[in-house]
Amino acid sequence: MQSESAAIDQPTTELTTEYAGLPEPFQFYRLMLSDDHLHFGYWPPDHSDVSLSTAQKNLFERLLQEFPEPPASILDVGCGLGLSAHLLGQQGYDVTAIAPSAELIRYATSRYGSETVRFEAAGFLDEAHCSFMTRKYDALFFQESLQYLHPLDPVFQKAGDMLNPKGKLILCDEVVYDSEIGQHTLVHFHKRILQKLAETGFRILVHDVIGDRVQQTCDHMLQKFDQYRNRLVQIAPDPGTTERIDHYMAGWKAQKSWYQAGQMGYELISARRDDVMIRAYREGDEDRILALFTRVFGATRSQAHWYWKFRDNPFGAHKIAVADSADGVLAANFCGYPVPMVSAVGKVGSFLSCQGGDTMTNPAFRGAGLGKSSVLTRTATYFYDAFCENEMPFIYGFNTGVIRKFGERFLNYEYISGIPYHVLKRSQIKPVSSAARLLWRLSGFRVDKIDRITDEYDLFFKRVRPNYGILVERNAAYLQWRYLDCPDHVHDCFAIRKRGILVGWGVFKQKDNVLLWGDALFDDTCPQAAWILLSEVIGTVTPEPDRIEGWFSPVPAWWTKTLKHLGFVKTEEPNGLSPCFKRFSNDFDIPELEKRFYYTMGDSDLF
Repeated sequence: MQSESAAIDQPTTELTTEYAGLPEPFQFYRLMLSDDHLHFGYWPPDHSDVSLSTAQKNLFERLLQEFPEPPASILDVGCGLGLSAHLLGQQGYDVTAIAPSAELIRYATSRYGSETVRFEAAGFLDEAHCSFMTRKYDALFFQESLQYLHPLDPVFQKAGDMLNPKGKLILCDEVVYDSEIGQHTLVHFHKRILQKLAETGFRILVHDVIGDRVQQTCDHMLQKFDQYRNRLVQIAPDPGTTERIDHYMAGWKAQKSWYQAGQMGYELISARRDDVMIRAYREGDEDRILALFTRVFGATRSQAHWYWKFRDNPFGAHKIAVADSADGVLAANFCGYPVPMVSAVGKVGSFLSCQGGDTMTNPAFRGAGLGKSSVLTRTATYFYDAFCENEMPFIYGFNTGVIRKFGERFLNYEYISGIPYHVLKRSQIKPVSSAARLLWRLSGFRVDKIDRITDEYDLFFKRVRPNYGILVERNAAYLQWRYLDCPDHVHDCFAIRKRGILVGWGVFKQKDNVLLWGDALFDDTCPQAAWILLSEVIGTVTPEPDRIEGWFSPVPAWWTKTLKHLGFVKTEEPNGLSPCFKRFSNDFDIPELEKRFYYTMGDSDLF
């Protein structure tokens, strides 16, 4: 005797002729399944052993939670055999359902057509006049149909135009996470969906990643094909039927492997049209960005500085997300400038990261959504999806305590210990005698102000980087761009050599009576080089500074020991700044970054 679940999944023989008239592969799927649900199933954690039919009903019940209250008007896009539209009609909704196949619509109309459920043979992007286009709806519903609509821009633009005020867009579909499989499937990249929603003015209300709850569908479909292979051949006695069955099975096997490898998933998204659109930088945005910068931070930044940092950066340009209101007002800005990085530990060697900066919201829009729905959070999320996901293991920045809690809760920031601020007062600076300077020269030391960068700095970085853990790749190209090409002309760079061999360099900036030591890299086998360089630099500064200050990370330990030997006293950073990270992979964890990340003030946009 069959089990109850097996009996439920057993199609009746009397209806097979009707199903055989459906277009392939719908005929195959309907012949194998117990009803007209032709979508994935959903297995909650505590119900992992239910049948496919029950799991498909579970998914519909989950989707139903996202719909507005009946009798709202619904457009079911890609309605398949019409069962979901019928069930929505039973709930009291006014439903219009479309599919491009006349055969599917005939089937759906004959079984489920009613006064509250209307079916139309039409594609969502059809240019010809269609009845469904004459109405506006309270919800547009795409259940595993978005993957057949390309490109996404006109899809979401049209969806927005067809929604009533406060109407909802409900998406439920497979997504791709790995570009390697993108060429093998029509399924959209998940980040492309999120980007295009933002760019067309949709604000995401719910975003559930449920691939682990639906992937059992692959196993069930493979079992169905095995179970019903002979019947399928009988119903469709074409010479190529067996090959096509094998083709569909190969597809389900591939999907199963992609799910298991995390290359493919399944997501449920509901969104509402908003007055703010999030998008990537466009030429000319810098004028409004700079004006907002002055308004928010009370400081003026030159256009030349902005171009240097965000347009002329040799490691990447225009990594910028902006939020625009419907009337063209800049609502928010989130950006980062790319920097090369290198790790002397772990499986990742050289990689690209971004130093985040200029994170700001127009005061007029700070009340436009709270927390995850705020304009700043949405703009940051767009930035992550557009520029970071699958592109870099993490981005980093330096935040004050004011934004720390917001960053942790809504921007997914993770923090390491606060910045050690090093201070050397003038009264504590050891005087250097003429004899000492003579000894330095006799020992082969020479300090020079840098006005050009050569390959020598590449060789030096390769030599010393194993002693610094994880850090910005301070090679010749980076140093040239970061300090010598900076249009502010505030950085003084010095190098120290021993017998002609580079053993260290430092970058300084004078601010009133303070000399900021903004960056440094030294050979750990020549610790005295730091004191010699600093002493020579102090002698060039007019007037002589009251103190030398700088950020230097707690690692590596030998460098911290060197600073202490020079007389620097470690104290709290005056603005309460802490290094923060937004990670996009598991290549680095926070304990490792705490233990290995070398940074200075030059790694921020504050120097």
